[in-house]
Amino acid sequence: MAFDPLPPSWIASWSEDGTDVTFPIASIPELTAAEADAAAGDIRNVLFAMLTELYTVWAAQDSADQPDNMTMTKSVSTNTTTNVSIQTFTVRFNTEVLTQEVVAEA
Repeated sequence: MAFDPLPPSWIASWSEDGTDVTFPIASIPELTAAEADAAAGDIRNVLFAMLTELYTVWAAQDSADQPDNMTMTKSVSTNTTTNVSIQTFTVRFNTEVLTQEVVAEA
């Protein structure tokens, strides 16, 4: 199987209508309604949950099915004194210089 660039392949129940993109909160397993709440949520939790899900989808693919012009890595370290885990996500895109569009896959 080759790389599948379609958003629904990466985020379950993804939809768009030409103006808005929508998907159920349940499509991002680490995300809760409280964290996504427009008035009382926390963008840090939203971003962490989204990156976790996207990385999970990325890592589940065979390396031959991952795109050459987008890569993802994740590292985790734990401070046992403070009992805090540090999770680092790195996403790299190869882009065209003039347009800043991601380079097409071969």
